[in-house]
Amino acid sequence: MALSLELITATARSLLVQYGLQDVSMRRLAKELDVGPGALYYHVASKQELLRSVAHEILSPLQHEPGDALELMLRFRELVLPLRDVGDLLLLAYALDENLPPARLLPERLMAEGWPQSSAEETSAVVMRFALGAVATEQNQAMLQGPAAMPTQAPDARQATAAEQIYRRGLQKLLIRA
Repeated sequence: MALSLELITATARSLLVQYGLQDVSMRRLAKELDVGPGALYYHVASKQELLRSVAHEILSPLQHEPGDALELMLRFRELVLPLRDVGDLLLLAYALDENLPPARLLPERLMAEGWPQSSAEETSAVVMRFALGAVATEQNQAMLQGPAAMPTQAPDARQATAAEQIYRRGLQKLLIRA
């Protein structure tokens, strides 16, 4: 199979989910693809650009997600929470590209609910920062419980339920139109 951005991104995603963000290096990725590290740079300018590409690929199912802003952000959590270190990856990717889905979709959803454009855009930025931080915190807490613990399969179901309630309540408060 010919080396392409799609193949590099898919392989990086696989490494991320299997080994964690710390082990997604250009050197390891090149080894996994059986190419020299320099070959990767023909398709991707930097590791940061690669991580941004992985984030877009992970979030791509949200592009066609129906529903209002709250439903979109609940689906976001459901999509990314089970994937190891994705909360941390998305924090990095969002710093590089504030147009990641769902950030690009949120203002549209809010305006469809009657929000003025400026309020929709400002609220979307706040909601994204809240959601990214909440997911990263929840994933990191699960990792501290042990390598096998994932937020959706936490040993303490009350803790997982509490995190979900905090997330939902936070979104509801943020998405109340002032």
